[in-house]
Amino acid sequence: MGYLEDMLVRNGVIYRSPDGSSSYIEGSLVSNTLVVRDSSGWVTHRIERASNGVDLVIRNVKTGLVETRVRI
Repeated sequence: MGYLEDMLVRNGVIYRSPDGSSSYIEGSLVSNTLVVRDSSGWVTHRIERASNGVDLVIRNVKTGLVETRVRI
């Protein structure tokens, strides 16, 4: 997940804290998508395939809005 993880760090979706806590990408068995979890284990974002079938969208779980789109 190198490219995807690097892009999410640059956009502030995944963070690396100096105290060692960080958010991370994890596969979700329930919805067959990738999710971003914070250091407490709460899901903050969902990574889904866009409607065009090519791009990925990063959706904020609280608001339901798409925060960024990744061309793959």
